[in-house]
Amino acid sequence: MTGGTFETTSPALPPAFEFGVATSAYQIEGAWNTDGKGPSIWDTFSHTPGKVAGDIPGDVACDSYHHYPLDLAALRELGVDGYRMSLSWSRLLPEGAGALNPAGVSYYDRVIDGLLEAGIRPNITLYHWDLPQALEDRGGWPNRDVAEWFADYAAKAGELFGDRVTRWSTLNEPIALWVGYALGGFAPGRTDPRAARQAMHNAMLAHGSGSEIGIVLDVWKRQPYSDSSADVALAQRGEDDGHRFFLDTLLGGGYSARLETRLHADGTFPEVHDDDLATIAAPIDYLGLNVYSRVVVNSKTQDPNTWAPSDPHPGGNFLDNGAEYYPRAVYEALEMVRDDYGWIGPVFITENGMPDGPHADPEHDEERIRYVRGFLEWIARAAAEGADVRGYYLWSLLDNYEWSAAFTQRFGLYRIDPETFARVPKDSARWYRDVIARHRAAR
Repeated sequence: MTGGTFETTSPALPPAFEFGVATSAYQIEGAWNTDGKGPSIWDTFSHTPGKVAGDIPGDVACDSYHHYPLDLAALRELGVDGYRMSLSWSRLLPEGAGALNPAGVSYYDRVIDGLLEAGIRPNITLYHWDLPQALEDRGGWPNRDVAEWFADYAAKAGELFGDRVTRWSTLNEPIALWVGYALGGFAPGRTDPRAARQAMHNAMLAHGSGSEIGIVLDVWKRQPYSDSSADVALAQRGEDDGHRFFLDTLLGGGYSARLETRLHADGTFPEVHDDDLATIAAPIDYLGLNVYSRVVVNSKTQDPNTWAPSDPHPGGNFLDNGAEYYPRAVYEALEMVRDDYGWIGPVFITENGMPDGPHADPEHDEERIRYVRGFLEWIARAAAEGADVRGYYLWSLLDNYEWSAAFTQRFGLYRIDPETFARVPKDSARWYRDVIARHRAAR
């Protein structure tokens, strides 16, 4: 990877600050039915006509199952400190429980060992949205038994890889369960709000039952478009649904009175057993935050049942992809978990990135460089003011399979050659490499 001609001055981040990149199993591995792997809910969903862009399933994705040495080479080129990846539950346990799949175990052994040989720390997510279809057939996340299934899976993963992996997260963005069980936009494609709320509660129960170290939550702060009571109420509702549902039980002692009142009124408050809240609130060693931007809510233009940003945004600071560029969002997320929930422990920004817009050059992605630099500057400011923010994982290493958007959104530092599967660096990869190298040299 040759050098670029970019400004790479690093923000004043703490000396021990870790730089990494992030991916997830379903989005990069492919080999969906290879070597004994069982189907996941995303295999089923993406094979259902009309569910994903272009009806292109994630069967191949970036084919990392067969080309993972290319991923390792890209990671070495970048010089990252850590690599955030997830395990495919159904590659390890084709039925979701019971017998392990030796080929799946061998694959993850090779990847983990390759990372360690390259001096890269593996950060493993146990669940990144791809529940085994066999468990969905038994009720899926709305079935309270999922906590036991997950705890068994987590224990097996720990036994297999815990001698080499020291940083884990249980769940990635459990808000995806609302999209999948209530809105039908993600796997498994159900539209049952009551089941969705139960799934969300059960996911947090599973986190507490099988907690290894941390959890990763998606934070899109809501900002009212005006001071009107309707806009303020809509912003509160968006935050309650988007991230406070999880933070309230994880760090706040239980569901807020505001949330309980609304969910009881609409009949979607989950079944909560006596010990559930204590289990969910089991201590964690770090908090992972996925932060991309904010959402400005306007009660006059926005449907409260959608997650789309309202139009117009104040300021009009738009990216080519149509999203607002608001790097202060990461500072506000760190501020929120400290001020509203008293969290002063370690935080990692476990995802942050942007998809290319319609006018983007496939390899010359100056807008991504500007985007990431802005977020790093606000992380540095938060760290200077005392936030214990210890690392940043850029989403994503590769132009991967982006869930329902399939290949229509490209987040990667590397594009994939469709013929050879070669990982081709973009300008942002060269820039990020140089930022990491300069930070390391300054330690």
